[in-house]
Amino acid sequence: MLQLVLLLLGGLPPLAWAYRAFAMDVPWREGELGSMALSLLLSAVALAGFALVRLGHFRWAAYQLLAVFAVSVCLSYAGSGFGSQRFEQPVLTVCMVIGALVVGRGALWGVTISIWVAFGLGVWRDRASDGTAELIVDGIISGVIFLLIAVVLDRASSALRQSLVEAKAKGRDASEAYVRLQGEVEQRRKVEQQLVHARKIEAVARLAAGLNHDFNHLLSLILGYVQQAKRGQTSEKVAASLAGAETAVRKADTLSRRLLTFSRQSDTVIDRHEVRDVVDDLAPLLRQTVSPGVRIHTEIPADLWVDFDRDQLGLILLNLLSNADDAMGGEGDIRLTAQETASGVCVSCIDTGPGIEAELQARIFEPFVTTKASGQGTGLGLAMARDLMSAHGGSIAVESTLGRGTIFRLHFAQSPPAVVSRAVELS
Repeated sequence: MLQLVLLLLGGLPPLAWAYRAFAMDVPWREGELGSMALSLLLSAVALAGFALVRLGHFRWAAYQLLAVFAVSVCLSYAGSGFGSQRFEQPVLTVCMVIGALVVGRGALWGVTISIWVAFGLGVWRDRASDGTAELIVDGIISGVIFLLIAVVLDRASSALRQSLVEAKAKGRDASEAYVRLQGEVEQRRKVEQQLVHARKIEAVARLAAGLNHDFNHLLSLILGYVQQAKRGQTSEKVAASLAGAETAVRKADTLSRRLLTFSRQSDTVIDRHEVRDVVDDLAPLLRQTVSPGVRIHTEIPADLWVDFDRDQLGLILLNLLSNADDAMGGEGDIRLTAQETASGVCVSCIDTGPGIEAELQARIFEPFVTTKASGQGTGLGLAMARDLMSAHGGSIAVESTLGRGTIFRLHFAQSPPAVVSRAVELS
């Protein structure tokens, strides 16, 4: 705005005076040349102020313009009188607006006082030249009008500046709140990672008992094959015994690697995985998660894909099977099924347990809410599952009827079409 005003003040008066000098065949009045000189000086100062604004010296441009205006308007009225410049008075409000909006209240009232002084000098000049006092009333009326304009500008600029101060304060508060929110989000992310790792360790501890049986079985096989090799009468029998021992060792190595891979703490890596491959890879761990009397069935179609962190998906499934095993008291059936839906892929964990009461279903995904006896569960597993599903754009829901079991459904946002389904009994 200031640059536009400065360009107008710097360009229009020279054009107007050029028209007066070369296009009008009217003799120059007394004092008119002095007015032209002051007007052209003001234009030159306005153009210099425009250059200062472009260079970044905003306030200096405004101060310079207002100072030259205050001096020039007083000299102009003192030289040519009040009556000869009556029709140019509206232009004076431009500098009042600049003083009020660009500099401040002090500049506004300084410009207003200079205008009053100029009016007084102009009236004095007219009275001294013709001896009449008829313009005194006009000068007073004009002074009052400019006083009213100054009051309006003063209140408007004060309100505007106060609004600006409040807006800046709110902006600072919003910026600080944003920084705090970023910190809280980062802290939440770290806590979630720690919770996921803690749940992994808890799941590994639960797996330890079952894995101990499997490792003992594999060690017994290895020992048996070694003893057969010692008693072997021919090189073929020795080779067969060693091959059997090697196979048992490889099974034990595979099982231990899967356990270590699952339990490690790592950053979230979202990738596309086929649901059936994930479940097949987890099969040994799923079997060890539940009691010997619990039968696990899977009905996972081929070519059902989800975008998820593989370890976190495995952790969710392990938690669901662990909860189902606890609810059934170590006896019953668990079915893992998957199907394509209109919005993505749905993986369900269905048990034959006693079910969950309706009041508890509404709060089952809240932290520290659990159906287990005191000291047997933290109540964080389902809350963690809900947060992980939500973070990946999915959701988890529960359906349960007392005496008829419970179904937990994992809804994933993306999935290509299914092709073939199968039923596998994990033994």
